Amino acid sequence: MREWLQDWLSFAQAGGDVEIVISAAADYELRRGYLWKLDRHEDEHRALARLDELCGLLGVHTVSDNVLRDAAGMWAAARRGGYSTASDRDVDWDVIIAAQAKEIPAVVVTTNGQHIQRYGVDARDWDQIPIPQDPNGA
Repeated sequence: MREWLQDWLSFAQAGGDVEIVISAAADYELRRGYLWKLDRHEDEHRALARLDELCGLLGVHTVSDNVLRDAAGMWAAARRGGYSTASDRDVDWDVIIAAQAKEIPAVVVTTNGQHIQRYGVDARDWDQIPIPQDPNGA
């Protein structure tokens, strides 16, 4: 996964027609897990440092009021349709990420594609998106 992301970052820096963004909701989901386990797993310190580095490099795309409103509607429609990605009492971060991807628009790269796809968003696993070729033909 790290090599895949590095190849995409290199492609973008070489002038490839792609923008890579990190959702504030995704940052929250990852960060809370790393912080929760800091005292139990040494790897969490390294993971948190990598997340900080990546967020610093790419920036974090904020979640707007419109995204939250759209997510609320999508959440309610999912419940009425008999499917959801979190319990009724939990914040459903997947639906927030899906609403944000619709607004940008963006492809969500995740290992959790089925949850995001339920909301009509293009979501794919890392290994389903081929590594790009050099935009300069080299």
